Amino acid sequence: METEKNITLKHDIYDTLYILEKYCDIKGSEEKYALIQLNIKNFRYFNTNYGSKAGDEILTLVFQKIMMFLEEKEYTGYLYADNFVLLLKCDDSNYLIYERLIPLIDILYRIDDERIYRNLFMSMGIYMIIDPKVTFYDALNYANLCRKESETLFNRSSCIELYEESFYKSYMDRMKLEIDTADAYKDYKFVTYLQPKVRLINGEIIGAETLLRWFDKDGNSIPLYKFLPILNQNGYIKLIDIDTFEQMCQYLDTRIKNNQKVVPISFNISKSYFYDPDIVQDYIDVFEKYNIPKEYIEIEFMESISLNDTEHLKKIVSDFKEYGFTCSLDDFGDGYSSFNVLLNARFDIIKMDRQFFLNNLNGNSNLVIKTIIDLIHSLNMKVIAEGVESEEHIECLKEYGCDMVQGYYYYKPMPIDSFNMILDS
Repeated sequence: METEKNITLKHDIYDTLYILEKYCDIKGSEEKYALIQLNIKNFRYFNTNYGSKAGDEILTLVFQKIMMFLEEKEYTGYLYADNFVLLLKCDDSNYLIYERLIPLIDILYRIDDERIYRNLFMSMGIYMIIDPKVTFYDALNYANLCRKESETLFNRSSCIELYEESFYKSYMDRMKLEIDTADAYKDYKFVTYLQPKVRLINGEIIGAETLLRWFDKDGNSIPLYKFLPILNQNGYIKLIDIDTFEQMCQYLDTRIKNNQKVVPISFNISKSYFYDPDIVQDYIDVFEKYNIPKEYIEIEFMESISLNDTEHLKKIVSDFKEYGFTCSLDDFGDGYSSFNVLLNARFDIIKMDRQFFLNNLNGNSNLVIKTIIDLIHSLNMKVIAEGVESEEHIECLKEYGCDMVQGYYYYKPMPIDSFNMILDS
């Protein structure tokens, strides 16, 4: 058995070649094996806090413990950065996880070094070596894929994920969707819809919200939840946001010149655009190309993206308002509500989330709705209720003095031409 003093960490290609050779050997053996890709979570912290030399020392300690953990005819190798690969004997995946890998995690977690003791967490991906046709690099890729797809990857704890075909399918579907969204943007396939906002006391349309729609080749609407996260990740949502804003500025400018009725249009600030330092100026630059009164522009901030940085939110809202735009807070009550935001961000309008109007009313829900409306009015803000679909809720909101409603009870989101027809009539 090897001792710690003669086990060293190699920083060259030979570790990978060694484990590659062993992988080829075991594929032809009768014993069953699993390939495990092991990554040290947040290893950058150790390099940053203690220096790269100390980082190498920590990697060597981990490598030593892994080597001493191996049983006969089991192998490990250092890949790169903070990644290792293991080839462990495995007849059963549950046994592998609970009797081998979890104990290994505990061994590494308790390495007797004050820099890392109880502060070292692992993420592992497992690929069961069943098909001899699968190459070493494919097996490594599958293990790494499921490791990165683990729902607990970013938790402050170690995690283990076993590769299944569903991981590959999910990943490939997402990659295809990312390519499709990029193509859709380049080919102008994203469409702007408008959903009217209605004054509750008389049913008059007094505004509209821009909503993004994307249709497949058969004309079916692709759900927003499927492609919006991709647009936020690849940055296209910023381009789409500002393109939509310019499109609607053109729309307002044209209707005003033609002496046609116009109402304020609201625009959602997307998550990835929220922290862009040029966001306010970008909107102002577009707006100033056209001859539109500023009161026809409303900027909506989703509550879920804004509460993490109240000071940043306050500054952006203040800058937009100082220029003359109306500002509103969307999704109020969707699990992120903060009175601090209400008190400090100086919104003009608060939009009550649709969750308040999903179920039939009772004494408690009536009280909550009335209290929220009264509170917002006491802060000199207007209230709009979103997602309202029933007459019961409409009558309740009328009784409690809600200012506006946006929902299927009155209008669904619609193409701009359809909106114009309603507005003109």
